[in-house]
Amino acid sequence: MNLNLSLAASLEELQAQRRADYVAARVRLHPDLDSCVREFKGAFIIYDGEASPINRVMCLGLKESILEEDLTGMEEFYNGHGLKAMLDVCPLAEEDMIYLLGKRGYTVYQFDSVLVHEVSSFRLEIKEPPGIVIWPVNKNNYLTWLDVVSRGFSAAEADLPSMQSICEPNYHSRNSSAYLAYLDGKPAGGGVLYVRGHMAELGGDATLPDFRRRGVQTALIQHRLKAARKMGVRQMVFVAAPGTSSERNARRAGFELAYSRALFLQP
Repeated sequence: MNLNLSLAASLEELQAQRRADYVAARVRLHPDLDSCVREFKGAFIIYDGEASPINRVMCLGLKESILEEDLTGMEEFYNGHGLKAMLDVCPLAEEDMIYLLGKRGYTVYQFDSVLVHEVSSFRLEIKEPPGIVIWPVNKNNYLTWLDVVSRGFSAAEADLPSMQSICEPNYHSRNSSAYLAYLDGKPAGGGVLYVRGHMAELGGDATLPDFRRRGVQTALIQHRLKAARKMGVRQMVFVAAPGTSSERNARRAGFELAYSRALFLQP
């Protein structure tokens, strides 16, 4: 893979569009909420409630130059919702971006590994491990999927309602398909495939604690790779925290690191 600014911008925009569709689904499901996405100079300013993990600005400085007064406007938007601004910065963004953030006292909050798979090279004959069966999610098994992925993400029973709220729009989002994995006949994990043109993103992967380290996520990744190829997808994105089991599973399935992205936090 030959990474350049054009490809990086396309990869980042794919991820931003997925989150925009996610927010649109949230608003359809709950019209009383103030979730929204604003676009400015090629950047996506995403807000989905004060506790949402997707609150951030994406695609910053990839298509148009960002001025210091532009950052002020973004900060005021998030501050108005009681939050500090969080900005995803691709390493191929304009060089002045890091200088501007440093000048304003921003610090790195986290890093993400952005992995890419050239889907056209994927071997369709790969099969799920024995005992694992994967089904697309529909109205009949939706509640099972929602319970499984929510519990897979939740650290405690008390976290379950808020995690269900986070996972819910993944099924209802435009361009998204959800999948439910069974291991030995029992619901074990789930994930989402988001397709936009010839590009796609995998996300929402979660496995119940009792079924981890048994190939469930690997099977979900392979299944969605095959589904995406049949849809004409050429490149697929998977984002994971560096060094995690999710990143290792993606690499084993043929994903390669495109770049590491930093998430910056307003002081």
